[in-house]
Amino acid sequence: MLQNRQRRKSTLLRRKQIIEALRKLILKYGSEHVSVRRIAKEVGISEGAIYKHFKSKKEILSFLVDYIEESLISDIQNRKPGDNVLGHLENVLRNHLSSIEQRRGISFLVIAEIISLGDKKLNRKIFGVLTQYISRIKEILAKGTETGEIGQDINLDMAATMFFGMAQGLVTIWALSDYSFNVEQRYASLWDILCKGIKKH
Repeated sequence: MLQNRQRRKSTLLRRKQIIEALRKLILKYGSEHVSVRRIAKEVGISEGAIYKHFKSKKEILSFLVDYIEESLISDIQNRKPGDNVLGHLENVLRNHLSSIEQRRGISFLVIAEIISLGDKKLNRKIFGVLTQYISRIKEILAKGTETGEIGQDINLDMAATMFFGMAQGLVTIWALSDYSFNVEQRYASLWDILCKGIKKH
């Protein structure tokens, strides 16, 4: 029984290594240029060992989308004690653009790369992830209208979409500039613009 638990733990660890390698390689080469062979080389195992854990590159991508979803939603759920609604939203944005997220391979860039493959099934899955993400942001904004922090006349759907668009837009420009500026230093100006738009006056 102990041996089985150790084997499961080893399998989960290896799967995580494979997913992380794919994330890293997508940002380095673009998703269309990442092969199972290249993933295996990055992890330091054989191609055959990859296929013990995943049926195909597409399946690894699907698990990577799950991993990104978990990461994005956990950022939303991790509310600091004493945070008001605006403080919570600002922390969410900061976490999305944090140095930790940059080292991991920023989630919004990876999503854009996977979409570029044009796989309809994966794109539907990503659409579901982003729909849930925007819905969670909308829920936070709705609480803000209840507490009086956010204006009652604000279109919550559009405000939540704009929140997502700000993060996505900033990291896209960052990537196109060959990562030439500090994302964390720029988020404050974006947050200030959003805050002025949604805050109750």
